[in-house]
Amino acid sequence: MTKQISFKLIAVFTALFAVIVLSSIFITGSRLDLSENGLYTLSDGTESILGKLERPVTIDYYFSDKATSQLPALRTYAKRVEELLNEYEAKSDGKITVTKIDPEPFSDAEDAAALSGLQSVPGGARGDEIYFGLVAKNEAGNEEVVPFIQPDKEAFLEYDLTRLISALSRERLPKIGIYSGVDMKGGMDFMTRQQKPEWAILQYIDDNFDLEWIEDDAISIDGIDVLLLVAPQSISEQLEFAIDQYVLGGGKAIVFVDPFIETMASMGGMPTVQSSSLENLFTAWGVQFDESQFVADFDNSMVVSLGQGGQPVRHLGLLSLRPDAFEQDDVVLFGLESMNFSSAGHLSAIDGASSQFEPIIRSSEQSALKPADMLASLHDPSTLMSGFVPTEEAYTLAARVSGAAKTAFPDGVELTEEVSTDSVASESQDTEPKAEGEAESDIVTRTITPELTESEQINVMLVADTDVLSDRLWVQVQSFFGQQIVSPWADNGTFLLNSVENLSGQAELISIRSQGRYSRPFERVDALRRDAEERFLAQQELLEEQLMATEEKLLELEQVRDASDVSMLSEEQEAELLKFQEEKLKIRKQLRDVQHQLDRDIETLGTRLKLINILLIPFLICVLAVFMGMRQRRLASV
Repeated sequence: MTKQISFKLIAVFTALFAVIVLSSIFITGSRLDLSENGLYTLSDGTESILGKLERPVTIDYYFSDKATSQLPALRTYAKRVEELLNEYEAKSDGKITVTKIDPEPFSDAEDAAALSGLQSVPGGARGDEIYFGLVAKNEAGNEEVVPFIQPDKEAFLEYDLTRLISALSRERLPKIGIYSGVDMKGGMDFMTRQQKPEWAILQYIDDNFDLEWIEDDAISIDGIDVLLLVAPQSISEQLEFAIDQYVLGGGKAIVFVDPFIETMASMGGMPTVQSSSLENLFTAWGVQFDESQFVADFDNSMVVSLGQGGQPVRHLGLLSLRPDAFEQDDVVLFGLESMNFSSAGHLSAIDGASSQFEPIIRSSEQSALKPADMLASLHDPSTLMSGFVPTEEAYTLAARVSGAAKTAFPDGVELTEEVSTDSVASESQDTEPKAEGEAESDIVTRTITPELTESEQINVMLVADTDVLSDRLWVQVQSFFGQQIVSPWADNGTFLLNSVENLSGQAELISIRSQGRYSRPFERVDALRRDAEERFLAQQELLEEQLMATEEKLLELEQVRDASDVSMLSEEQEAELLKFQEEKLKIRKQLRDVQHQLDRDIETLGTRLKLINILLIPFLICVLAVFMGMRQRRLASV
C-alpha cells in the first residue's frame, strides 16, 4: 500500500514538473489578468494602435529603485507602470523596446535623466533625489518625455502611454484646420488705429500642431486631422455642407458656439449678428442649442468691479468653473483646476436622436436661463439678479457627441461659381447651368449632392461659449523687449490643447478612457476608522462646549468677585475649577478609550484577515484532498 502511494506521488510530481517545463517553452508569452478592473489588460484601442505602428519606438523607463526603498506605496505603483510597459512591449510585435534604468546618485544614468528633462523630487533614502519618468524616442530622433509619472493620474496611465507611442509613430504633426467668425489673427483696428494682438490660443495651437485656415468659400475639407470652428455665425451654406461631409467621413471637429459673443460686441462697428450656431448640423448630430438664452449660474458666478472705485457686484453670466463642474473621467478635463466662461449657452440632446450625447462640463444646479439680449445693453451686472430663480438643473456647457448620424443636406446644396464658357459647355450634360445673363454667361449655379448620407460613428466636441478662448478670460499677455509673454491664470487654453490632442490621435485613441485604479483601500478598516473618528469628534466637541461654558461661568464669577481680594479665588471659583478639571480628565479618558477601541477594532480585523489568508485556504485544500482520497478509495473498493 505504501509503495503504491509513493509511486502515485512520484507520478504526480513528475507530471507537474513536465507541465512547468513545457509551459515555460510553449506559453511563455501567455498572461492571465485576474485583477478586478483588468489593470494589466490593454484596451482594444491600444492593441489596435500597437498593431499598426509605423515606426519602432524605444522607451527608457527611469525609476530610482534604491532611493525609494522606504517608500512602498510609490514602489508598488512603479511596479505597476513597469508591468504595463512590458505588456506594451509584448503586444507590439517587436516595434517597442522598453529598458528600465535606475538613475543612482552621481551616475551617468542620473546625468542622462537630467539632460532628457526628467524631473527629480527629494525624499529618497539618505536624502537622494527620486526619478520616476520615461523618455521615448523613434528612429527619426523625435522624443517624448514624461518628466514625472503622477500617481494621482493613474486612471489615465494607459491613455498617456498610448498617446505618447502613437505620436512618435506618426510621420508628421497633426494638421488642425481653423475657421473663425471672429478676428483671432489680430492686425490693425481701423476704428482705434491700434494694432490688435493675435489671440494667445493660436500660438498655443501653432506650437504643437500644423495650423491651416479654412476659408468661407471652401466646398470640401481634406487633409486635416481636427477641424476647429470658432463662432461660425453666418457661414456659407457650401462650407456648412463641407463640414457635414467631413464629419460623416470620419473627421473630428471641435465647435465653439455662443448665444452672445462678447468679443464681437466690444468691437467698434459692431455687427448685427452677435450669436453663433450651426442649427442644421446640430440637428443632424442630434443636438439642440438655443442661441436666444444664456446660463446664469449663482454658485459659479464671478464678482466684478464697476469701474474705478465702484462696488464689487456679482455677474451671473461670468462664470469661474471648478473641478466639480468637470467630468473627471474624461481625459481632456483631468487635472484642470479652473475654466472661465462668459455668457455661455447650453446644449442638450434631441429626443430620439441616434447619436450619443455626453456632457463634460456643467453649470451648478443654482442656475437658470436668461434672455441673451439682456447682455447687449448690460451696464450693471447686478441687474441680472432681478427675477433670478434657480431651476435646480445643471446645464450642459460642453459635450461630446458620437455615434450614428445622417447628413444635414440630403438634397445637396446649390453652388454658384464662375467658370469659363468652354467649361460650361463641356459640363452641361452633368450639371444644369442657369445663366444669369448673356453678358455673364460664365456665372453658373449647380447642385452638389452629398457623397456621404450617413455615418455609424461621428466624433464631435461642442462648447457653448466662444469667449472662453479670448485672452481676457484665461491669460495675461505682457510685452517683454518686443516679445509677448503669456501667463495663463486659468485652464481654458489647456482644455483646448487637450481636446485637440485627444481628437487628433488615431480613432482608437479616443476610445481609451480612464481605467480602474491600482490602489485597493481597506474599506472595512476605513469604515471602522470613520466610525471611531465620528465618536472621537463628538467627544471633542462636548469637551469644547463644556470648556466654553466654564469660562463663561468664571467670567460671571469674576465680575461679582470682591474687588479687594484680587489675588484670591472665591470658593465658587475654586469649586467650579475643580469640577471642570474633573470633567476634563474624565472626557480625556473617554477620548483615549475611543482611540484604543479604534486600534483594537482594526487589529482584530487584521488578525481575522490574516487567519483567513493563512489558514482558511490551506484548510479548504486539505478538505478537498481528503474528499478526493476518500472518493478514490471508494472507487477502488468497488
